Amino acid sequence: MAADAGHARDVGRKARIFISYSRKDVTFADRLEASLKARSFEPLIDRTEIYAFEDWWKRIEGLIGRADTVVFVLSPDAIASDIALKELAYAASLNKRFAPIVYRRVEDGGVPEPLRRLNFIFFDDPARFEASADALADALQTDISWIRRHTEFGEAARQWVDAGRANGLLLRPPALDRAEAWIAYRPHGAPSPTSQTETFVAESRKAEVATRRRNRILHAALYTLLVGVIAGLVGWINQEYIKQQWRWYTVERPFAAANIWPYVLKPINEQALKPDASNSFRECSPKREGEDYCPDMVVVPPGSFVMGSSPNEKGRFDNEGPQHSVTIARQIGLSKFALTFDEWDTCVAYGDCPESVSDAGFGRGHRPVLNVSWEDAQHYALWLSKMTGKPYRLLSEAEYEYATRAGSTTAYPWGDDIGKNNANCLGCGGQWDGQQTAPVGSYAPNAFGLYDMVGNVSEWVEDCGPRNTYDGAPVDGSAWIEHGNCDLRIIRGGAWGFSPPQLRSADRMASPAGSRIPAVGFRVARTLDTR
Repeated sequence: MAADAGHARDVGRKARIFISYSRKDVTFADRLEASLKARSFEPLIDRTEIYAFEDWWKRIEGLIGRADTVVFVLSPDAIASDIALKELAYAASLNKRFAPIVYRRVEDGGVPEPLRRLNFIFFDDPARFEASADALADALQTDISWIRRHTEFGEAARQWVDAGRANGLLLRPPALDRAEAWIAYRPHGAPSPTSQTETFVAESRKAEVATRRRNRILHAALYTLLVGVIAGLVGWINQEYIKQQWRWYTVERPFAAANIWPYVLKPINEQALKPDASNSFRECSPKREGEDYCPDMVVVPPGSFVMGSSPNEKGRFDNEGPQHSVTIARQIGLSKFALTFDEWDTCVAYGDCPESVSDAGFGRGHRPVLNVSWEDAQHYALWLSKMTGKPYRLLSEAEYEYATRAGSTTAYPWGDDIGKNNANCLGCGGQWDGQQTAPVGSYAPNAFGLYDMVGNVSEWVEDCGPRNTYDGAPVDGSAWIEHGNCDLRIIRGGAWGFSPPQLRSADRMASPAGSRIPAVGFRVARTLDTR
């Protein structure tokens, strides 16, 4: 997903479409170019006679590199044209999106390999040219925002390589954060980022980490110098500790004494808890308008389930298998809703959670917190644990899927089809579809009484990633940490801007643990003492 500024740039720029064709089909290409212009696209088309000069081919490479999509005009002459096939091969090397159209039919075996598995739009009936052009325009607009990022970051990567991998051309936040989010949330069927682009983004992150490290070293050096200058002022050395103690006794402790400690479950009350989808508990004062200090918790029963998806499930990815049985042995207390901004802002006011978390213009209050990293989520869980004296944490990935399914075995918690108005996503048929988050609890709960386990915001879980298969995964519901890349963490549930297949109960993806994305939040859990 792009940030708001990126979205504004998308609206103002026409989609760039490179037309690859045989010069023998130039009359048709001219008509196609005019038709695309009339539909608010920017056609990129070469009209120079074909000569074997380096400058000419460099210009073709530049046009293809700038294009969001490559339209290949299929005809017997096109598949016999060395130039057209060279253009096709170069576009394929950049992982460009193709939109093949049939001007004059060719044998199936003659269709170039990069195009064989794609759907074609037929222009072989002149009387239906305008209808075919409308169908092409609709196809070109699909996932155009993500495709434009493909072009934008691909061009930046090529400029970086051409300049000898100059550090000055590497991405910096917030563009770097957008690039990492773009890689993490590739729409189903969209072309993969090139290895060059992935290397460019990875090197940008390394450079950013190195810059921060140098800044920390510089700050440490300056601090040491300052301490040396005022070494005789012993009170300075303890200033931060004194500040923390002052805040605890004047702010945090009075808040906890009034609003947390009287409501924390006693052992006998905790042991008496039973799973009941219609009931919940909270370990803070009752919720009031504008004052929601902690999450409502639902008791999730122990049980076993089959994790992952079957090979024939629609929209399935290979990393969702093999299916395997997982047993959750103990009752879990789990947030009834994704953590809200009211609850996050309580930690900001009475703890030390980052106050710079943006609501992306969607509003705060009862809407789910977003733009929080996995590290931010851990920070909140530690604060809530400190306030209550109870071990709050993130869910494991297995616990999340178990709670999402709530006894179901279908693609979604409510069935095998997305249906209408069951969740908040791009194509879910609801009020906020593909626009923004909804207030928590706007859709029906699942069988465990949990809301928005799919849709609205994706949610961080404890597990390291990425994992291309479940081979070797724990079967006891614990987080899968061993042998994982813990710089990346797993995200579950799908979000307001995701397509329906990404809301399936088994869908899984990963993102850098430090990334803050306007589609990712979290909820907390704790294992209950039922002795």
